[in-house]
Amino acid sequence: MNPRLRSVLAGLGVAVLATACGGGGSPTSTPAPTATPEPLAGGVVAEFDVTGERFKVWVTNADTIQQLFALQAGESTASIPNGELLTGPGQGDHNLPWSWHLDPEEIAMADLTIEVCDGAPGYIEEHLEEFIDQVGRYCPWGAELVGLTDHR
Repeated sequence: MNPRLRSVLAGLGVAVLATACGGGGSPTSTPAPTATPEPLAGGVVAEFDVTGERFKVWVTNADTIQQLFALQAGESTASIPNGELLTGPGQGDHNLPWSWHLDPEEIAMADLTIEVCDGAPGYIEEHLEEFIDQVGRYCPWGAELVGLTDHR
């Protein structure tokens, strides 16, 4: 197995089995101990649907929190979450099962964005390295706010 891929998977707490790579049956790395995710406090979780796939965003930016509540109330048309794409499911594992999340302080809501950061959550997952290295952002045009949970 590619050493870089093995390192990434190990960093995510994924056991890499040698049998999956055509080797023996013993693990080549040990999964990280299961830690209790850091609880969510001081922000909101916004859940979005994009063409039948859902993802969640942890938001601590006060302006964006106001934008989300305005969108939920029908008082805003800024429906596209636009933020820096980071690895891991985020604080409190809020964006599981995805292995990425958006920066909770930097995220903003937009009416329009550039096309290069658009896509379904599954597409981002499949092309995560490319999106992080080359695009750096996620801004799904078809996002629909379907839930908002206040943790303030």
